[in-house]
Amino acid sequence: MERETKSILVFGASSPTGQLIVEEALTNNWNVKIYGRRTLPKHAENPAITTVEGTLEDVEKLRQVIRGTTVIVSVLGPSGTKIKNTPFPSFYKRVFELMREEKVKRIIALSTFSVSHPNDRFSLVCRLLVGMLWLFGNSAWKNLVEVGKTFDEHAGGLEWTLFRVGFLKDQGPAKIVQGYVGDGKLGMGVNRVDVARWVVGQASRDKTENVGDKPGISSA
Repeated sequence: MERETKSILVFGASSPTGQLIVEEALTNNWNVKIYGRRTLPKHAENPAITTVEGTLEDVEKLRQVIRGTTVIVSVLGPSGTKIKNTPFPSFYKRVFELMREEKVKRIIALSTFSVSHPNDRFSLVCRLLVGMLWLFGNSAWKNLVEVGKTFDEHAGGLEWTLFRVGFLKDQGPAKIVQGYVGDGKLGMGVNRVDVARWVVGQASRDKTENVGDKPGISSA
């Protein structure tokens, strides 16, 4: 892939994980675009980054930033355990429609182990982790589950990957493990820097991997 001519669009670039994804993409010679309600000064001042400010509901601004994109990366999600509504499923439906209209195929998005996979096996640690969110942050849990359903039901024809994580850590880099819950390899924690490495690595593949799948990733 000639990455010099390819562009990556990052939703959630102001988050700690999103910032690392932007840095990793720039290091790997991607043209970077970011979209969000606010732009960090370091992104606004970087001539290598195209910034567009807008809301999740602004269709025309979303169209503007999606047009000409090679790969979309989203690390959007609930910022707390209590949210009043579930904006992200509707946002992704909107993005999917615009991707089809603008002929953009690839999207890689963040999820959690609250979203299950047929290959998952029993894991007490995972059950406790998800159960805690269900109990103390039920609205956030519902939002995450609905996003998973949205990809299953509305992303047809697109090359989508919903990667799942447990808790995010500020360590690393380390060995990246990809797998499914309870497989004896996948852990419950992942370093943010490893998320960035994995995501940009997936975006850079000549042959697209994990299409229509929800793999888990962790740091070993």
